[in-house]
Amino acid sequence: MSLGKWLNNLSTLDHVVLLIIFFIGILLSRVSLKELIKYYEKKTNYSEYRQQFRVTPFSLLSLGFLYTFMIYKLLSNLFSFMP
Repeated sequence: MSLGKWLNNLSTLDHVVLLIIFFIGILLSRVSLKELIKYYEKKTNYSEYRQQFRVTPFSLLSLGFLYTFMIYKLLSNLFSFMP
């Protein structure tokens, strides 16, 4: 089954659950990226010549998608008895 057919066969509740999982993945992504930036600043002793990093939409969404996929796989293994 293709992705489009699978999405069309989902109910409204399924769509809401997938969106919630995606937002959780984006939140985890944001926290991870912020902590990596803090770690880098701490390791460089807050030097004025350090590289300035920021959270970009591409990095946020790509890491968020990865977290979403991992959460989805984890939940599907936990609730394998459900169809």
